[in-house]
Amino acid sequence: MAKIKLEHGLELEREEGGEYVLRFRAPQVKISPDPTGGHLKEAKKEVLLALRSILDKAIKVEEEKGEEKGGRTE
Repeated sequence: MAKIKLEHGLELEREEGGEYVLRFRAPQVKISPDPTGGHLKEAKKEVLLALRSILDKAIKVEEEKGEEKGGRTE
């Protein structure tokens, strides 16, 4: 079981059998309106969009598995 600690409270864990567990906490910091704050806000948005993309892909794979078996995945 390997753990990777990332910045801003993100943690990715790989368990036996190839399962991945992602843990994260949404930051509760106020971001200033200066250019640095703007970059941080955009970076936070990009992380969330990346997570959305990963989840969308996982959902698509599960849906395709269900279609191959002729069943529903809901």
